[in-house]
Amino acid sequence: MMAWLDGRFVNSGEVPRPDPRRIAPFETMGARDAQVDSRLWDRHLERLARNAARAGLALELPAELRAAAAELLLQSNHGDGILRLALLPVGDAVHVAMTSRLKSPAHSVLLLPTVVERQGDLPPPDVKAAPRTFYDAVLQQAQDGGADDGIVVDRDGGVLETALSNLWLRLDGGWVTPPLDGRVLPGIARAVLLEHGSSHGLRERAIDLADLHRAEAIAVSNAVYGPRAAGLVGHGRPEVDLVRSELGGFWL
Repeated sequence: MMAWLDGRFVNSGEVPRPDPRRIAPFETMGARDAQVDSRLWDRHLERLARNAARAGLALELPAELRAAAAELLLQSNHGDGILRLALLPVGDAVHVAMTSRLKSPAHSVLLLPTVVERQGDLPPPDVKAAPRTFYDAVLQQAQDGGADDGIVVDRDGGVLETALSNLWLRLDGGWVTPPLDGRVLPGIARAVLLEHGSSHGLRERAIDLADLHRAEAIAVSNAVYGPRAAGLVGHGRPEVDLVRSELGGFWL
């Protein structure tokens, strides 16, 4: 497998592992025809810069980064796959690495609420970064229960997000997503949907387990797939057509 590391193409086995005691920001992007949509690319780089600053890491991205990303996707036969851009703090150095992989089919998602204790030494919830021990545990607990992804439920009963996506509920005829109160990742797709759909009723609102179970429909969103229909394990089929017609139009 090919990777890109600090300005050159290498075997993926040459990409170093970041220090597990340090925050290592990364971005995950969906590609089409070996390109990341320019409207999303800039947002990803902006978020990476913000998170690098919060982690106290120097960020120097080369001008040819986007061209290198396209070449990596092409050479790896992942033109319609997933690109990961990561900062890797190792000792006194901060490496910049890109890897790619195939994209799973964009099917609807089965969800399961989880109860996982968040440790204080992990990256803050609103920073997209490794280590992802907490979210890995959420995902594993959900998959053990027959789901595709797990819902993060906080100690106060607040329903926040999933291990892999932001969460949306259709309540009383309108779509809502939890607010950015420091406990939720500011997702790229989430931001696009709110910007394009706010005039049509898409909004932020705190939600809880009662809301989750009375929701008329559930959806998840991330920058790889956009909005996707979701449902709770054992609670009927996801409202695929409804999500596609009501949220899909606000995506790129």
